[in-house]
Amino acid sequence: MPSLIADVALKARLGADKSPVLTYLVPVALQALIAPGRLVWVPLRRRRVQGVVLRVAPAGDEATGLRELDALGDPEGFLTPVGLELAQWVATTYRAPLYDALSLLLPPGVGQEAELTWRATPAGMLVDLGSLPEGERSILYYLRLHGEQRERDLRAALRGTDSELRTLYRALYERGLVASGTAQTPPGARPRTVRFAQLAIAPEQLASTLETLRRAPRQAAVIEWMADQAVALPVSAIYAATGSNAALLRMLEQRGLIALEQREVRRDPLAGDHVMPDQPPVLSPDQRTAYDAIVTALEAPEDAAVFLLHGITGSGKTEVYLRTIARALRLGRQALVLVPEIALTTQLVRRFAARFAGQIAVLHSGLSLGERYDEWRRLRRGEARLAIGSRSAVFAPLPDLGLIVIDEEHELTYKHDAAPRYHARDCALHLATLTKSVVILGSATPAVESYHRSTQGTYRLLELRERVSGLGPNAQARSAPLLLPPVRLIDMRHELQQGNRSIFSRVLQQSLIATLERGEQSILFLNRRGAASFVMCRDCGYVVNCGVCSGPMTLHYEEDPQPSPVNERPSREAVQAGQPASVLICHSCGSRGAVPLVCPKCMSTRIRRFGVGTQRVAEAVAELLPAARVLRWDRDTASGKGAHGRMLDLLLRREVDILVGTQMIAKGLDLPFVALVGVVAADTGLHLPDFRSGERAFQLLTQVAGRAGRRTSGAEVVIQTYNPEHYALLAAQEHDYRAFFLQEIAYRREIGYPPFSRLVRFVYASSGEPAARRAAEQLAERLQNLITSQRLENWSLIGPAPAFIQQIRGRWRWHLIVRIPLTVDARALAWLLDTLGPTQGWSIDVDPVHVL
Repeated sequence: MPSLIADVALKARLGADKSPVLTYLVPVALQALIAPGRLVWVPLRRRRVQGVVLRVAPAGDEATGLRELDALGDPEGFLTPVGLELAQWVATTYRAPLYDALSLLLPPGVGQEAELTWRATPAGMLVDLGSLPEGERSILYYLRLHGEQRERDLRAALRGTDSELRTLYRALYERGLVASGTAQTPPGARPRTVRFAQLAIAPEQLASTLETLRRAPRQAAVIEWMADQAVALPVSAIYAATGSNAALLRMLEQRGLIALEQREVRRDPLAGDHVMPDQPPVLSPDQRTAYDAIVTALEAPEDAAVFLLHGITGSGKTEVYLRTIARALRLGRQALVLVPEIALTTQLVRRFAARFAGQIAVLHSGLSLGERYDEWRRLRRGEARLAIGSRSAVFAPLPDLGLIVIDEEHELTYKHDAAPRYHARDCALHLATLTKSVVILGSATPAVESYHRSTQGTYRLLELRERVSGLGPNAQARSAPLLLPPVRLIDMRHELQQGNRSIFSRVLQQSLIATLERGEQSILFLNRRGAASFVMCRDCGYVVNCGVCSGPMTLHYEEDPQPSPVNERPSREAVQAGQPASVLICHSCGSRGAVPLVCPKCMSTRIRRFGVGTQRVAEAVAELLPAARVLRWDRDTASGKGAHGRMLDLLLRREVDILVGTQMIAKGLDLPFVALVGVVAADTGLHLPDFRSGERAFQLLTQVAGRAGRRTSGAEVVIQTYNPEHYALLAAQEHDYRAFFLQEIAYRREIGYPPFSRLVRFVYASSGEPAARRAAEQLAERLQNLITSQRLENWSLIGPAPAFIQQIRGRWRWHLIVRIPLTVDARALAWLLDTLGPTQGWSIDVDPVHVL
């Protein structure tokens, strides 16, 4: 058999090379099993590491001196050719180490490490311990007593530093008293197996068997109960029903009456969700037009097609998704649905499960590792035809992919904020090109870049202009469409001038009271957690900042470990008495601190909280409407597994009157009983130093306003602001995306920002501010020299400057932005950045969604 070589991307770092690809000789025993995409173990220096095979080829002269592959990795760890191409595109586009990009497509939890171990040799077992120095004697004695040990276990047992202990290991090794080895860490996830028992006798033998067990009544009871069930059962169920135990079942097995076996059992994230099947409603004319256009592209998959489905809130975009997915499945293709928030998956999965029972796999970080592993394997094997999940689900193994749906495509959460800094929407678009899939980008407030592409003909625009009420199970479409709720802008400056210092304007207070009296639900939206934005001294202006970050700490009420989110608030007396009912928390690094009673700078007692958060809003609602049942839904209250589903059920069962929440409740949720939406502070984030701040404000306000009046007329939206003249708020008041877009695109064209250019952001962090500034200035000089020497037209630098949050976790941050033409593709950009030279220590974000 001719020799083979394999190029392997390694899970390792070799100096400045962040993504080593080395060539290995393939052992004869593995040649039939090795293929591109396979997860393998390879030797690297004195250790073993995991890697992914990129290429297999016949060995030539270059094979001389190559080391051999060690072994195959997890058999499930196998990337498809499409997966390999997608990973390489991610690595090139987002300047990520290749293995980091490849790992996005591997099964959850299969990553392992090979750890160094030490064991006593035969000579070490016989040597006189008294002849050794104290440190060496301790190590060898421990190895004699406990056998082979991993280095980290030795370090914990002997309580020494790495450098000290390794000097001692080396001394023992050189004298032949110890030997090294390796041990693999167990995988983070593996198939779950459960022991099952099944009767091993025929039904006609039951009576005679029970007769022989007259003197063993407990065994007879087990046999009789199992005969009634007539199927194989987990032994745990048998124990619970009959009071038996493992010893008793083993006795029955030895007598040949039952058979015991291990079976793989799926960890089902949808277990316990009993969803009734539904019937598709009648489509509106706009829905039918959109559906027909998408299905036409599905049925002729010569090239990828991208549709921008722009539908006002409540216009039935989800029903279009459901119909087109059903068509894709009938055509033998698989479908992928991406959602921006875990909070949205619960309701969306329920709607999809009602239509596609047993065909769904769910993938998001709210699941356990074992659940994600099982769902991944179901997709890979084709047992599930529809994947629903958050941004990482774009890397799900879908060998027959034909349709990709990106719900709320404008959301910034589709951008991963750590390396690799990929954007799930752009990854999905590239995946569609590789698989010739159809893409639906759905939103009531599309990203400016997406809508601009639709005006240029890159995407095909489909519009849903009217609300429909046929969104629930078994519902039928109305003959008359529902109207969008009217929006009132309340100028809070006038409220202050007229003596109202409450969180709520008088209009919002009256609307809350009237909605509660009618038995309908209200939403109060504020995109800030906690009780207050910051704590400041009124005499000297001192603000309590985080000790390791540059931002102010946020006041939170101290909660019980597992608080009930409904009507949950501290006692007013405790707060006024200064008891430890509140705490300061940094939202950047999580540091906590006590609320000072006096100013640490001037010793004044006039230190007060400023601004409001969701906790303070919930408290104010309870003071205004003591009888109201208030639910707070934010990151603090929805952190546990299943929390989003439980909160959604409370709302749908009408066990909540007023919902107080952050942006996680502002989009996508279908809440049929909400008649009032109040935006407590529309100005939050409106004036951040980010060119997208106006767009984000418009999107958030339009989306949250869309939660009202989705089933009945008479709903209203109240937006409180100190800037009622801002163009984003005026457009949101009219639900007028087109008016907002025209003004925003003119602004973007004037300043030359996306979609008229691309951006690359460089961020440097250092323990000292001067070092960060110096690094930023030096990189800016190198970039400017590169632009000049290469004669790069329409390239420009913005910065360097301190980041908006200049210090996080004790690290000082400076950044600069390179603005480049749209014509520069990923490979050209990668070549130019490589030409730039070393960028160690820099975080590089291609096409950033935040430029703060």
